[in-house]
Amino acid sequence: MAEVSKGDIIYMDYVGYISESNEVFDTTIEEVAKESGIYNANARYQPIVVAVGAKWVIEGVDESLIGKKEGEEYEVDVPPEKGYGNRDPNKIKIMTEKRLRDAGVKGDITPGAIIEVNGAPAVVRVVSGGRVLVDFNPPLAGKHLKYKIIIKKICKTVKEKIEAIITRHNGELLKNVRIKISEKTGVVEIKLDGYSIENPSIHFIKKEIADDILLLINKIKTVRYVEQISREEEEQETQKAESEADTG
Repeated sequence: MAEVSKGDIIYMDYVGYISESNEVFDTTIEEVAKESGIYNANARYQPIVVAVGAKWVIEGVDESLIGKKEGEEYEVDVPPEKGYGNRDPNKIKIMTEKRLRDAGVKGDITPGAIIEVNGAPAVVRVVSGGRVLVDFNPPLAGKHLKYKIIIKKICKTVKEKIEAIITRHNGELLKNVRIKISEKTGVVEIKLDGYSIENPSIHFIKKEIADDILLLINKIKTVRYVEQISREEEEQETQKAESEADTG
């Protein structure tokens, strides 16, 4: 059975725990989220895509993937220095409420609230006499963590890798594109067929998808997007012809 190597693209499930309390703080598994009281109805619970060694996950998890097998389930301990870093006292600031409002903070400023100050996320620790103790450290900074990881799939073909990269950026997009690959010329053609016209936000991630494909898949030299709108019967004939060509 194939083992995970640096540069591989994989799908994995995980459950993240704070080691000291064994509290679950994050997971890709819906049932676990519900059992742990962290379920978010707006979240999509499914295996995540990871390019091993590309820093798509924290260092301690990334390193642990090397040598694991498809279907393998294991646990890894992650110290702060390979997780979210040690707490930095210099990132704890005392600010006036007025200054926070001037920086664009809206809503209640109360202990425990997560706010954004000039684009930087922070946690409100203490509010007293118009002054606010604001912590810009990541919430998990300084924490020893434990992850339960399940290797769901190691992508083997170029098409599987491209599909995984698209899924990472937008899972819905994959359902609405057709992918044509020529390994001989090193060109991948991603046909959007009007989807990006109906969903203009897709344009913001097209370059990111192309950059990841070119960085991670050596056989691909060019990523080409094709946007076209055809009569339905002509589109069906085109898809049929392409499908026959792929299977032929």
